[in-house]
Amino acid sequence: MARKSFTIRTEPHVAEVGDVELLFRPEVDGDEFLDGYVELQDAQKKLGGSEKDLSPEALREATAAVRAFLARWMLPESQQVYATMRLPQRVEASLLEWLMGEEVYGQGRPPTSPSDSSPRPPSPGIRGTGSSRSKASTPARGR
Repeated sequence: MARKSFTIRTEPHVAEVGDVELLFRPEVDGDEFLDGYVELQDAQKKLGGSEKDLSPEALREATAAVRAFLARWMLPESQQVYATMRLPQRVEASLLEWLMGEEVYGQGRPPTSPSDSSPRPPSPGIRGTGSSRSKASTPARGR
């Protein structure tokens, strides 16, 4: 008979942001997490278009959706602290990637994905406005 043990986490996940520790729930229900993920995706779909077409209002809405998604999984005392924090977008995007990652609640995809071999969806974070890597570092063909 095959046997497999599963561990249920009881200690909160800790994200250190500067000198502040944000505590996230140890485990979340898969359906609840998927519902939150879908809400986040719906908010991001409203943006549509390219980054150049985004208005400041649309970017604020997307940032608010990411903040709400992150806060949803925090313990109440961390939610209160987080509500008062002003963070760079890159930090919030990194928090989101960490939360979605294997170490915390998922494996880079919604928890109900049918198999480990399925492709990862695009990062749920807001796209940055930084420039892309130079093509000069890409090797030329035939070399």
